[in-house]
Amino acid sequence: MKRERSFFTTISVLFVCTVLILSCEKEKLTSLTPDNLTECPTCETHFRESSRLEALRVVDGKNIVFQYKKYWSANHTDGTPYTGLFFEIPKGQTFFNFNKNTITSEKVVHITMCPYCNTIPLKPIGGKLKGEQIDSKRWLVEAAVALAGPDGRILDTLSFKHYFTRD
Repeated sequence: MKRERSFFTTISVLFVCTVLILSCEKEKLTSLTPDNLTECPTCETHFRESSRLEALRVVDGKNIVFQYKKYWSANHTDGTPYTGLFFEIPKGQTFFNFNKNTITSEKVVHITMCPYCNTIPLKPIGGKLKGEQIDSKRWLVEAAVALAGPDGRILDTLSFKHYFTRD
């Protein structure tokens, strides 16, 4: 009887450990494929190395900053309004998969560049944001980031799947 109980306890511990190890495995980014890319003729997508985010500005630093800009007009010049998402990863990474804590941190910022539009500032509050380096000049990035107003209500979702090129 004592031997059976010991055997059962050993098997139970092994089973629980196996389940815990398998459930903690990180999502593979092999699911990030170049199919279903977002068509957006008014969008700009690029990344800048040796940079960092400082509030809504990109400044010199040690990381990589990605900039997604969706212009409000097909004929964009230096003053054309746009909506954007800027995000930062440590240099040397070849993939990233942001969780809610990272999306809501200072590493991800939403920007509306329109000085005369009187828009409501939106903050990223969740969703998905992941990317994989294709080669030294391109990243494939997929996002569906929920944006909330000052009262915390979700007002918009910024979704895209694009190649980002070196700036």
